[in-house]
Amino acid sequence: MIQPSLGLLTFDTQVFERIWGGRKLETEYGMDLPPEKPIGEAWVISDHSSAESVINRGPFAGKTLHDLLTEAPNDLLGRCAQPTVHGRFPLLLKVLDARDVLSVQVHPDDAKAQELGEPDVGKTEMWHVLQSEPGSELYCGLRSDVTPELFRQAVEEQHLEDLMVCFPVQAGTPVFVPAGTVHAIGGGIVLAEIQQNSDLTYRLYDWGRLDAKGQPRELHIEKGLEAIHFGSSHSGPAHGLAYMADGVERMVLAACRYFAAEMLLLNGATHTRNTRGGSFHILLAANTNVQIEAAGGAVDLQPGQAALVPGCCDTFAVAGEGTVLDYYVPDIAEDIIAPLRAAGHADPDIIRLGGDPRHSDIRP
Repeated sequence: MIQPSLGLLTFDTQVFERIWGGRKLETEYGMDLPPEKPIGEAWVISDHSSAESVINRGPFAGKTLHDLLTEAPNDLLGRCAQPTVHGRFPLLLKVLDARDVLSVQVHPDDAKAQELGEPDVGKTEMWHVLQSEPGSELYCGLRSDVTPELFRQAVEEQHLEDLMVCFPVQAGTPVFVPAGTVHAIGGGIVLAEIQQNSDLTYRLYDWGRLDAKGQPRELHIEKGLEAIHFGSSHSGPAHGLAYMADGVERMVLAACRYFAAEMLLLNGATHTRNTRGGSFHILLAANTNVQIEAAGGAVDLQPGQAALVPGCCDTFAVAGEGTVLDYYVPDIAEDIIAPLRAAGHADPDIIRLGGDPRHSDIRP
């Protein structure tokens, strides 16, 4: 059995070929890719049944994240986080290289995934653009007047993009994508994606693209129509709310029942976070080399690399220059509402961190 105290954890990254992928994960982030293949996804921290992350350093090297969850769930997760209904770690972290535009797709929420008999939970996610080429765009959300009938007609007539919310992006753009939101990642973008631990995707529209065999890829229109939250609004890029902590600006980008996404704007100072044992923290170096310290150990991260601080670690420290992304399962009252109110932010702005105010999980 694993001892009660876990230290910092890092994992081997797993990469996946995608028709829309490129080679930037190798050229820009130093990842080891198979030669001459379009690689679209790097699963940096994963406990999905199709790809279990393996620890690559320390006393637990060779074990999987799932092994640790099975043997020491409370120490790994902390008080606020829970395994999925399938007994898996709740979050999955990816880095995506979209050389070409992805398909237009939607992910079901938990209730719809269960109703449709799917093997996974639903999928709410958060994007953070790491790199973008000039003119790059993201698609997220539908016009408020779109009905299922109008949507189906646009798919059949091959002009679905006319019904979607589209906006330009640059490095640093964050976007919260609740389950049920129609979306697509445009070409020329590298982004980090934190999400529920799910691989459920309903492809709705593929821009007339053909696969390597000259055939169109499968669409999932009927399931997709059931999963779409028609009438929900999406405001484009997330509008983060900042507060100061230990001389470092923390910006809350999004928060919901599944995860909080924060950005640390380091300035050379060492930032110490007191977690109160509430949740594990996944720390991703976005555009800088940083050092993470916790439980008497330390690890250096390069851009695109991540470490997991287990929930049993009451504190951790981050040092460096640039931007670090911090993902965890929040106590919404203590981790989100209290510090933002103390910093002078208004409740309506705090609520919008959870997306459409009518459906936000943030309720002051």
